[in-house]
Parts: sequence; C-alpha cells; structure tokens
Amino acid sequence: MPTVRLPLAVGLALALQLWSWQQITRDTETLLWGVVVIAVTGVSGWVTRALRLSPALALPLQTAVVAATVVLGVALRFGAARALGVAGLATGGVTAITTGSAPLPPHAGVMFLLCALVALIALAADWIACVVNRPAGVAVPLLALYAVVAVGLGTAMLFSEFALFAVGLVLVLLAALPSGDGLPAGQWGAATASAAVVTAGALVATWAVADALPDLEAPRARAPLQMSDPSLDLKRNLAQGSDDVVVTYTTDQPTGAYLKLATLPRFTAQGFGLQDVRVATGRLPAPPGVQPGTGTRRVTEVQIGDFASEWLPAPYAPLSFDAEGDWGFALDTLDVMALEGPGRSSATRGLRYTVTSLDVRPDDALLATAGTSLDDGRQEQIELPLVVSDDVRELALTVTEGTRTAGAQALAIQRWLTSDAFTYSLAADTGSGDGIATIEDFLFHSRSGYCEQFAGAMAILARELGIPSRLAVGFVPGTHDPNTGAWELTARDLHTWPELWLDGYGWVAFEPTPARGGSNVPDPSVSPSATPTAVPTPAGAPTPTPTPTAAATPQPTAAPVPGQGAGADVGVWWLLGLVLAIAALALAAPRALRVRRRRRRLAGTGDARTNTLDAWDEVRESVTDAALPWPAGSPRFAAAALADRLGDADASAALERLAVAAERALFDVPGAYDGSGSWAEEVQLVLTALARQRGGRSGGA
Repeated sequence: MPTVRLPLAVGLALALQLWSWQQITRDTETLLWGVVVIAVTGVSGWVTRALRLSPALALPLQTAVVAATVVLGVALRFGAARALGVAGLATGGVTAITTGSAPLPPHAGVMFLLCALVALIALAADWIACVVNRPAGVAVPLLALYAVVAVGLGTAMLFSEFALFAVGLVLVLLAALPSGDGLPAGQWGAATASAAVVTAGALVATWAVADALPDLEAPRARAPLQMSDPSLDLKRNLAQGSDDVVVTYTTDQPTGAYLKLATLPRFTAQGFGLQDVRVATGRLPAPPGVQPGTGTRRVTEVQIGDFASEWLPAPYAPLSFDAEGDWGFALDTLDVMALEGPGRSSATRGLRYTVTSLDVRPDDALLATAGTSLDDGRQEQIELPLVVSDDVRELALTVTEGTRTAGAQALAIQRWLTSDAFTYSLAADTGSGDGIATIEDFLFHSRSGYCEQFAGAMAILARELGIPSRLAVGFVPGTHDPNTGAWELTARDLHTWPELWLDGYGWVAFEPTPARGGSNVPDPSVSPSATPTAVPTPAGAPTPTPTPTAAATPQPTAAPVPGQGAGADVGVWWLLGLVLAIAALALAAPRALRVRRRRRRLAGTGDARTNTLDAWDEVRESVTDAALPWPAGSPRFAAAALADRLGDADASAALERLAVAAERALFDVPGAYDGSGSWAEEVQLVLTALARQRGGRSGGA
C-alpha cells in the first residue's frame, strides 16, 4: 500500500504557494477552497493507488472527483444555480479578470477559474510525484503556482513567498526519501540536515543576488489616466469650506494621522504639480528608502461621507488597503487612485475602507544626522526652473549656515519658517498657489501666507541645497472626539506639506506652517504648530474638489517611463526564462550526479575488496532509488529478501553472487579476500530488473 507521506508533502507544498494569491483575490473563501481542492486531489490519488487501479482508469476518476470539488465550492459560496452553468462561470470569470484590478472582489466566475487552475496544477503535481515517481519534477507545478502572481501581476513578490516555494520543494524531496529502515543508520537524519543547510544557503544566496539585480516590472494594458490636481482651489476650501464632517477615521495609534491624497513632485515656474507615474495593482511595494526595522505599523479605518475624489485618502506610507472598487497605486509615490469606470471622479463618496501603513517618525536628533542622495531618479526632485532668482539660493545658504547634514538643513529651514518672522493668513491680499513669483514675494516681502506658500517655500529652499523635495496634498489629523474615539475632518482640514528625502527614512514629511488659524486648528500634538516637528506623512489620496482639470497624466501602460514598455516585456520574459532554466537544472542535476556516482563505483579502483563493497553500495542505493525498503541483516540475508522482488532469475543469481562476495569482503581478515575485481555485469542485471519492476508499479512511495 502506498504511503501517505509523499502526497501529503506535495499537498502542503502546493498549499504554501497559495499564500501569495492574496494579491489576486481578496476573497479568502476562494483561497481556502483552493486548499480543499489540493487536499481532495491528494486523497483521491492515494485511494486510486491503494486500490491498484490502472493509470488509464485512475486519472479520469481522480479528475472527475477533483472537478466535482471545484463546482461544489462555487455552489456552497454562490449557490447551486450559479455553479451549474460552467460555461457562463468561465466566461464571467474571464471578463471579471480582464476588466477588473487585483486583488479581485468575490466573484463566482473568478472562484471557478482560480480553483480549476489549482486543480489542474495539483493533478499534475500528484501524477508527477506519486505515479511517474519523479518527486523532483514537482518543481514545475510549484513554479507554475508561484509564476501566476510573480509574472501575472505588476508588483514585486516578497522574498518570503519565494522561500515558501523553496521550502515546499524541499519538503517533497525529503518525503520522497525511503523510510528510516530503507537507509543505512543515521543517513535519513543526515539527509534531512543536509537539505535544511543547502536550502538555507540557497535562500541566502538568492536574497543577496536578487538584492543586487535591478527590479523588473510587468507592464499593464490600461489606457492613460487623466488625474485632477487636488491642490486646486485649496485656499477657497480653507477659507470658505463647510464645517460639516466629510471624513471620519479611527486608528490604533494614540495620535491622529495625516491622510494624504496625492503627491506633487514636478516643479515649474507655475508651481508644484502632478507628473506621469507608473501605475500598478496588487500588493503595494515597500516604502522607498525606509531602512528595515524603522517605523511603526498603523491600522486606520476610514469612513468617507460627502467627499468626492478619485484619490483615496490614506496615511503615508501605505502597506496595504482594502477598499471596494477598482483602485491602483503609483509605484513611485504610493498614491492610491481610482482606475477606469463610471463615477471615477467621485469614487470615494460613501466609501468605507481600512489602510495599514508605516509611520516613520524620526525625532529631531535622528534627523539632524541624516544625509540625502539622488539615486533612483530623484535628480528630478532637485530641479528648479531658470527663473528662480539667485537670491533664493543665497537665502537657503544663510538660513542653514553652520549645518552639516541634509537633515540638519531641513530642520533649520523648518525652524525659520515657523518663527515669528512669518505669519499664517488667508486674507484676500495673500498670494495664491506656490509659483515662483508667489513664493519669492512670500520669502522676501509679505512674509505672510497659508500652507501652500509655507510648504512650497520649504521645498524650493531644500532643492536649492540639493535635497530632493516634493509637496503632498491631503488632510491634517483633524479633531478628536473623546466620546467615540474617532477623528473628524472637514473641508477646511485640507492641507499641503513638504516631503524631503533623507537616507534611511525615505520621504519624510515636515510641517513648516506655523498655524492654520480659525476653529479648525488640529490637536497641537499631531498637527501644524509653532513647534517645528518633523512628521512623516502619507502618500496617495483624494481631490478636494470634484472639478477635474487638465493635469499630469499617470500612465499605467506602455509609456516613455523607465521600467515600462518593450524593455519591461523583455525583462519579464528574461526572468521567466531564467527561472525555468534554473528549475530544469534542478530537475536534471540529481540524476546527473547519481549517474556519475554509479560510474565511479563500477569503474574499479584496482583493489578487489574495495570494488566489491562499492558494487554492493550501488545495489543498495539503487534499491532505495526504486522506493523499496532495504532489508535488515547481512548482505546474504538482504539478497535473499530482495530476490523475489526482482522477478528475474539471472538478476537474483547475480545479486546472490555479489552478496556472498560482499560478506567476505566485510568479514574476512585483511589481505585474505581474493574475490572478483569487477562486478559491473552483476550490478547491471540487478538494475535492469529493478527498472522493470519500477515501471510496472502504479503507486507512489
């Protein structure tokens, strides 16, 4: 009777690969039913082998059971009527996948297609490992499950998910080893330890190599999106906005959060604005520039009221979000935006969602030691138009005189802007926007303005010093209700703040606006205040007004953006080819090494005793290769136990001759052994008989 160890390991290895499929669908029940499909595949395959059914009967029977399991899952989740229309399910699933964005919402057709794909791959893995008896070949089905996400989506895989692939394959290979009595004493434990060491070493080496290689991104087949600039009419909202609450949120941290709408990285004489960005769906990448172990995780639940926007308000830096609708994110800024579809400009209205983010809040002492760099395209974030006067650079040098680092310079600029030299004002004679003329008047003449002037001034002064900068538009933390624990935001809580790049912390938000005036001043512990405190902010959020205007065009598809288009296609296929080549090498290497070891043993050494023991070792290893237990006892007892299993008189006689010689070689006194110097012919007879018996078996080990 076949053992359950190997099919159990195959099932576990396959199930591990579904962890990354959370990027494809947020319907947990679909993924859990995929695990059920894998389990049913393994159990049904084991039963057919236990009953010794022929492959011609076993495979159709196993396939029917697994297919019924897939349909049953859809029926339990979405109703029997939906499950019975298989053709409609498949068509609807294809439509949902091609028109939607990952992670997909619950959908009967999507569940049917995903579970059917899992079923096909599981059947292939079970057949390869347990019927064809090639456990190493399971690498191909495992790679197929892994590649669905790694190649199919435009976001990077986590290294932990690659580790799950490696661990799954090792589990299968270990399960394929004969049981303890089928290996010489201690070898099973040694094999397990060796597998663990080799796997760990391979993972470390892969991690190091992957870290040195450039990132490859899969292109998305979407038309360019025309996004509205959320900074338009900001002054009007601050001065005339309603006091009605438009957003409420709760968070697991004691302080409120800046909810960011959009990032404005491009600077011209007219001010800061949007630029072309690369858009993706699925898992958000790690926050750029943040050193591992830095920051605190924050979970924020947001309820939008009467606030219409195509940008999703989210704390920076978002790690994940769960919002109904078709959402994507900018790979460079992590801004979350609505994709194609009706009502995109008001996608946030009435929306409830959860965001998990990373708060990076270095104190002033840490910031003062931080430097800056211009890698990864940040050269654009220090560019200034020629119309900026030399006086601005002289001012930047004067304000930061005596500082040694970029972080210290940023703090000096912030302290100066929040000093008594400037006043916050929304008066009619206060300039509007963050264009060069307005900012220079603000710095050298009026010294009065609102958040756009303060934020724009700090960003421009930072660029003069070679510090990458950009503006963020969103909401300040708002007003805390101690009775409900919620934070409340009105239109007057819209705000602009600068973000500066500091090495080790990434994009750090600063608050140079000394006060916002009026009744909507946020809690001083978490909002703009006269105390210069660096507050990292969010990236990606909504538009303050539903009036779309011509602005930058985030292009999620083939656009003249690095990492997109034909070059990305070549990179993805190159990566896929490399992975397949490595998998093929992994499959071929064990057999090649085994053949080499056999040839070395049978080639002879010139010493008859050594040649005899080498030949006996080859027979023993070949028996374990055939998934047969090695009998206990001396060579003659082992040969007697194996003779009946060979089913060949010549092979049995050859095995007996070799066993007698091996016993003499083991127990004769040194120098007394005078046996044959070559056993290649006897060993070959035994190997041929083993191969014949192995080909006739239908069950796996």
